[in-house]
Amino acid sequence: MKKNYWCNFKMFFVVLSVFLISFSSSASANNGENNKLIIGNNGYSFPAEWEKQSAVWLVWEWNEFGETTTDEQHKVTAQIIEALHAHNVKVELILKTGGDSKEKVLTFLRAYNVDPKKINFREYERPYAFIRDFGPLFLKNNEGKAMIADFAFDFYGTWDRETAQPIADVRKAMAQELNIPLLSSDFVAEGGGIEVNGEGVMMTYKDTALQRNPGKTLQEIEKEYLRVYGQKKIIWLERSPLSDKLTPDGSPIIDNFFGNGANGHVDEVARFVDPHTVLVAKISEEARNSNNLEKEDYERIEEVVQTLKRSTDVNGKPFKIIRVPFPDLELVWNEHTVQEGDIYPQFGFKPGEKVYQIPAVSYLNFLISNGVVISAKYWEPGKPEQLKQLDEQSKAILQRAFPGREIVQINPIEINWWGGGIHCITQQQPVYTP
Repeated sequence: MKKNYWCNFKMFFVVLSVFLISFSSSASANNGENNKLIIGNNGYSFPAEWEKQSAVWLVWEWNEFGETTTDEQHKVTAQIIEALHAHNVKVELILKTGGDSKEKVLTFLRAYNVDPKKINFREYERPYAFIRDFGPLFLKNNEGKAMIADFAFDFYGTWDRETAQPIADVRKAMAQELNIPLLSSDFVAEGGGIEVNGEGVMMTYKDTALQRNPGKTLQEIEKEYLRVYGQKKIIWLERSPLSDKLTPDGSPIIDNFFGNGANGHVDEVARFVDPHTVLVAKISEEARNSNNLEKEDYERIEEVVQTLKRSTDVNGKPFKIIRVPFPDLELVWNEHTVQEGDIYPQFGFKPGEKVYQIPAVSYLNFLISNGVVISAKYWEPGKPEQLKQLDEQSKAILQRAFPGREIVQINPIEINWWGGGIHCITQQQPVYTP
């Protein structure tokens, strides 16, 4: 009798072990979507993007600079909503007070496979396209309740705060409407400029942080960023790419190249895809050797790789680095011949000379949501086959990084020309304790 009991116990232990191993493998394959949130020292944290989400926020109409949002820009938003709805993700869609009506928006969306019941419309006076930067940065405390991080805003370091702040003050109205407390800071940061790994580590650019916060030391900035984001450690990347720069007076970023970037956002170059893995852009040798802009950016991005190779998580474990192709700028830039009456002669360019406008293109400016990753593709009929190959390579890399999610590619070029991409015009909202 005792022998049979011992055999049965051993059989039970074997079955239990197999179950636990299977469960662990399943959770790992889910890319951390249901991982336990690692709370910072202050009792709250900014969750990783792969955590379960209750909704994604977008802006429909944005004319902060007096230009009406075009149908081509609306198509990008509509395709994002379509991809989210295919995975049962609800959308919080912001309208401009006095702008397009709910009915007009729904009429436009009829051409797409969206569910009006999964869209919650909200109205604000001054919505701006890049909600990740001006809108709510959703935190989560150790009771599973919501908080919103409220940084100061200076329009990517190009405006004074008094002029720029009314754009970001929309998040105060949002927090009041949602009945979510604000965690405010006098320091400047934008959502697209900071990445977190979900286990206490954040990364951002040193040159961006110092440019946004003149008069502050790096130590002061680090302390405040860790406090507001609820993280434990910062990886400081040295220099952001020139192609992401935004000059206050519209002057060239280098030579005869003019930028339309966010002035140093890490989500163009490096992204956490799980607590221990970072995707980093890679400029091709051919592109590096073709012009001074991509030559300089090649060096800056390789600096990022070296910094990440020396970095570890909060437990001292190194990160796995996976390279993702960067679109060769020659395949997407806008070449222009200078003429009388252009803006370019004021910068020393003569009629007949060539100048180039650079859109904020990247395969890393993707959105992670429940069951789906929405990323960029740039090839269309008439474009070089090389661009199509880059699209396919980036999709394959993302599929390996997110085996449990569908990779949906859309063309965000109409948003790229405004200085951002898919990630920039979206903001995820975590699932909170009721």
